[in-house]
Amino acid sequence: MFKVLMMLPFFAMPMIGHAELYKIINEFGDIIYTDTAPSIDAKEHKLNAIYTIKNPAFNINKIDSMIPYKDKSGSMIVEGSVHGVPMRFIVDTGATYVTIPPAIAKRAGLYDLKFKTIEVQTANGKVEVPRVRLKNISIGKMNQSRVRATIQTISEDNPNLGLLGMSFLDEYKVTVHQNKKAIELAPK
Repeated sequence: MFKVLMMLPFFAMPMIGHAELYKIINEFGDIIYTDTAPSIDAKEHKLNAIYTIKNPAFNINKIDSMIPYKDKSGSMIVEGSVHGVPMRFIVDTGATYVTIPPAIAKRAGLYDLKFKTIEVQTANGKVEVPRVRLKNISIGKMNQSRVRATIQTISEDNPNLGLLGMSFLDEYKVTVHQNKKAIELAPK
């Protein structure tokens, strides 16, 4: 009985753990945090040890990304890519879908994908446009796959300009920092 009582404090004390944490950036630019040493080809960064889940310097559920934007006549323009092809987007929370201009769609191989034609409402009325699922779209450090998009011309003056609509933005809490000219995308 005495031995059991002597060992009780050891079981009652909280365990202090020590873990190595790795930040991995894969070939698509995706950031992955893991406690397992990577065995794949990736840029590897060893971070400081984490002693507790409540460490404010690390919160796996809140990996934010600040996306710089340019203000063009009241529109926020961000840089991104579709299937690895760079392009610029107008951030448009009123647009249901991401919209890719035909010139970019051709370079990105979107016409090779299976697609449906849908009717959309534009400022110039209703039009029929191809709708596809993007294999990869990147805005800053944020990457998504299987995002619905339409293929249509947004600006005759700028054939490489598209719309960043809710089919991408709906995955994030979006905050605009006008003083920093940046949009913060935080996972919901």
